[in-house]
This record gives sequence, structure tokens and C-alpha cells, in this order.
Amino acid sequence: MSTLASNLAAPRATAIRPPRMARRLPGVRRAATYLIHRIADRIAASLDYRGRVIDLGCGIAPYKSMILAQADEYVGVDWRHSPHGDAQVDICADLTRPLPLAEAQADTVVSFQVMEHLPEPARFLRECHRLLRPGGRVHLTVPFMWHVHEAPHDYFRYTRHGLEHLLTKAGFTDIRIEAYGGFWTTWVLKFNYHTLRRTRGAGIVLAVALVPVWLLGQWLAPMLDRLEPRADEATGYIASATKPGPHAIS
Repeated sequence: MSTLASNLAAPRATAIRPPRMARRLPGVRRAATYLIHRIADRIAASLDYRGRVIDLGCGIAPYKSMILAQADEYVGVDWRHSPHGDAQVDICADLTRPLPLAEAQADTVVSFQVMEHLPEPARFLRECHRLLRPGGRVHLTVPFMWHVHEAPHDYFRYTRHGLEHLLTKAGFTDIRIEAYGGFWTTWVLKFNYHTLRRTRGAGIVLAVALVPVWLLGQWLAPMLDRLEPRADEATGYIASATKPGPHAIS
């Protein structure tokens, strides 16, 4: 995790290959937003997964195969009839309430882009702590400078200081928080999402005209963020923390 800031805050501008999450999107939307999905894929690939992994708010479980390449078992947990469907959900549960899972049964808990949708994040983190065996690790990602989505169930944006406070109060130690995205990545993505919305009902001509603008911006933004890193202008944050105690999984 020590190199996450340099590796993720400004992903390298390599040849465009639709990332894992973006492959499910229509062509125009993929062209406008591929960068945020590339960042999400890189974050997921950078984390360590051990033993039994519980994915809280798993959605379509896009990283299940990636997790199982390291871990022994994957358990996806999400709301019944969530906006993402429940085809990949192993256990349906209300993430805003105590979870129907025994304590100390997970070696790793992950939750990608979920905490902003929870009205009681402190309660959720206590549940993460309860589910982990001593020495187990939690990995979270949250947005910071991002538009409201899945309204009305979008409650918070987190700073690194807020995340550290919540994780400490929940009983976690060895807390590591890294920014992802920077000013330019955030600005370009906001511009792309805004103009993408403008193309609805405007016909295909406008969308086709904007595609090279969208692609160029997403190619340039990571390079500009490397030249001028600004953790306080982050698109979001990755947080990892440990439940105190010895761990049996090596």
C-alpha cells in the first residue's frame, strides 16, 4: 500500500483498453468515463486479499475472480433487489443494520464505493470490525469530489481525516489512507459526465463530436496530475485498516 499514491492518484496514460467495469457500458458512455473505471480496477488489483473475503455491497461482484486469485473464499453481501441486481449476491442483507453473519469469520472485508450510501457509517464500520478475525484487514474505497448518485441514498463524502476518525472509533489500527485521482482527473471526469448528460436527446452527432474530446482529456489528466499532485483535490480515497490481534493466515 505504500506506493498507492503514486500508482493510483494518476494512472499512466497507456493504450486505451476498456477496464473490467467499463466493459459492461455502452460505447458512448464508456468513451466518456473509462478513466474512473480504470482507476477502480487498478485499486482492486493493488489490494491484498487473504483467507475468507466478505465483500459488503458487492453489486455485480466485478472483482470476484481477482480476489479469488489470492484468497480462499469469496462471499458477496448486498441488499436484496439492489439497483445492481442480486445475481452475484451470496447473502442478501440490509447493510444499514446488524448483518446476519457470525462474528470473527472473515480474514478480509472489502467494500468498494458503498459507504457514501450508508446513513450510519460508524455502525457499518463496527460491523466490519465484528466480522473480522483478529489480525484481519478491511479495505474501503469512497468518493470525495463526486456527484450525487443513487439518490436519495447518497449521504456523505469523506476526507482522509474523517475516514481515519471513523476507523479509529470502530477499533481499527494500522490505518492507511491514500488518495486516488487528482484535480485534473476530477475536473475532466466532471466535464465528461456533464457533457454526456447533454447528449441525451441531442442526437448522435453531438456524442460523436465529443468522443475525441472525452478521450483526449482522460489521456492527459493522469499526466497532469503526476506533474501537480494534489491529495486535497482527490476524486476519492482508499482506506485499509487492521483489527488488532495475531492473524492465522500467512
